[in-house]
Amino acid sequence: MIPRPVVTPAESSAIPYPYIYVESDGTARELHAGEREYLETPYHPADGARPYVKRDYETRDGWGDLAGFYLRAKLPTGIVLRSAPADNPNKPMSGSELVAYLERKGIRKRSS
Repeated sequence: MIPRPVVTPAESSAIPYPYIYVESDGTARELHAGEREYLETPYHPADGARPYVKRDYETRDGWGDLAGFYLRAKLPTGIVLRSAPADNPNKPMSGSELVAYLERKGIRKRSS
């Protein structure tokens, strides 16, 4: 399979941008430029680092979390869309940040 982006070059120039982000608490917001770049990066469909895009607003990921990228056109009526954050909330993690994240998820045990 050919690597493909979630957002194609033609879609990336659309106003408003075609995707938003749903937070864990169900609120929604515009995307930071770094998140847009992530969605515009080609990924192989089987790449575990590819962006997680929700199918439906209520869909939860494998961890049971409501958060994820979502198609703007499918956002339910009444959900207020907040502005994009100043800092990239989904920036790449350092090695120590990844270890801490996996420990919080219970995937990796803390070393004694």
